[in-house]
Amino acid sequence: MKIARPSKPEVPFKRRRSPPPQATKLLRYSLLAGVVFMVMLAIVFLPQMFPRQPLVATPVELRLLNTTGGPRVEVVSVGAVVELSKFRAVFIRDNAIVSILGPPLLGANGSFSFTDGDLDSRLGPADYFTFVCSARSTYRVEIQQVEEPSSTALSQLQCLGPGCFVVGVLAWSGCPA
Repeated sequence: MKIARPSKPEVPFKRRRSPPPQATKLLRYSLLAGVVFMVMLAIVFLPQMFPRQPLVATPVELRLLNTTGGPRVEVVSVGAVVELSKFRAVFIRDNAIVSILGPPLLGANGSFSFTDGDLDSRLGPADYFTFVCSARSTYRVEIQQVEEPSSTALSQLQCLGPGCFVVGVLAWSGCPA
């Protein structure tokens, strides 16, 4: 048995009257509910897509200078300006650690000291390190960024692990002339 297909109308469908007000109201409320739902989803999920991330000071560029006050290592540029409490500095003479400053990166320790040149408590281009040197030694200054000052990486002499990483290094031999 064959079922006959309905024949195509000769005139296209034309609405003779407007839709009932209940249908129009239902469509409007459905659209409004959809928009409100999308806004609520955006409020909940957009902040989770963009979490706050700590600033990373990479790289720290250093320069050796000879001034009237003695030799010093000057910070030339920093990738991002970060608080001094996130840094430590290691002063090495002839492959032996002489001094470790920080965190926070402040003050002096024996023959090695740090000065916050612009007094903003952040590592930036106006800051410098002073030290005592001799003509026959080799020197190295490492700037290390520490994520958490209470981490176990601080007790180690080298910067190892995910909580500590070297962001600036300067090595030279002898005193600058």
